[in-house]
Amino acid sequence: MKAEVRALLDRLPDDCSYADVQRGIAVLMWPKQGDGSLKPPERLPPEEVRRRLREWLKSENEK
Repeated sequence: MKAEVRALLDRLPDDCSYADVQRGIAVLMWPKQGDGSLKPPERLPPEEVRRRLREWLKSENEK
């Protein structure tokens, strides 16, 4: 893992920002497919999104 981050830092320009480094690390952490390409994000069904949102809102109201 350290070698991947070092390689990332070597590829970035000298004037890169912390945001550039964070973005690069996020890409390194993204799940990969068998061929090494990035996996597309999994989509949740709308019902599951609503359920999670209701759960989150309920927990926020209880604070």
